[in-house]
Amino acid sequence: MSDYVFGPVPSRRLGFSLGVDVIPAKYCCFDCVYCQIGKTLNNELVRRSFFDPHKVVDEIIQRVSAGSTMDYITFSGSGEPTLNADLGLMIDAVKSACSIPVAVITNGALLYQNGVRRDLMGADCVLPSLDAVSEDIFRYINRPHSLLEVETIIRGLKLFRKEYKGQIWLEIMLIKDVNDEMDELSRLKEVISDIGVDKVQLNTVTRPPNSEVTGQLTATEMKEIASFLGPGCEVITSFDKSVSETVDGDWVANVLEVLKRRSLTIEDVVGVTGLPFYTVKNRLAGLEAEGVIKSYFFHDSIFYMIS
Repeated sequence: MSDYVFGPVPSRRLGFSLGVDVIPAKYCCFDCVYCQIGKTLNNELVRRSFFDPHKVVDEIIQRVSAGSTMDYITFSGSGEPTLNADLGLMIDAVKSACSIPVAVITNGALLYQNGVRRDLMGADCVLPSLDAVSEDIFRYINRPHSLLEVETIIRGLKLFRKEYKGQIWLEIMLIKDVNDEMDELSRLKEVISDIGVDKVQLNTVTRPPNSEVTGQLTATEMKEIASFLGPGCEVITSFDKSVSETVDGDWVANVLEVLKRRSLTIEDVVGVTGLPFYTVKNRLAGLEAEGVIKSYFFHDSIFYMIS
């Protein structure tokens, strides 16, 4: 089992994404109510070197060389990846060795720091988030480090857009009766226009979250908000790709690598492995019976996660 690389995983935003985990669980500057990884254990703003970056890069190159289907190499994982002070070094090394595009999924909280923006310059696509622009709603949803204010984050996004030439896809996680009111959406629309991102991608809670206080919006509500926010705004849809080859021999190790970082449905595992639905269902049931994984019913779907 790899130490730093997992997947490729089915990403609704990035297709087949080879995940790169460069943060111990769970170092972050947020403790979002909707986070599927769990509660933040180390609420940090200070960047540091967590792992040997050369070992991380070697693992990435080895996995890419194995020939798995992948659309992106994505730095994300068990916390906020920009807290890793070696992020820029790793991105540049991967870009030099591989032709697959590099993406970074970030909460965007540290983009006000010069070093963070500099480290992201080599990425092909950066996917920050901005769930609210009102301080009270921001604090309710994202539960940030005490020294972070939403205006600082907005300023960082604007600075990054001025300096960065790649794609910026801004995610907004919508929570029923929290940040879906017209007043907050109008403020978001104004700020997004000022930033000038390439895409705005709307999401709502679809996986078991950190907190039970998160309500899911309907597809109709999501489409209405996307229309209000204007051109360039889209609703993140379900994953609809599958691998062309069947991954069988190491399927348990591969799936457990992912489940350490995020929950999966049976359909997710089918998409990753190429195995038949009932084969996957029976094998997951066996792992659950052994106590290796557990299931969780959430919004009409069954999710599997590490016990």
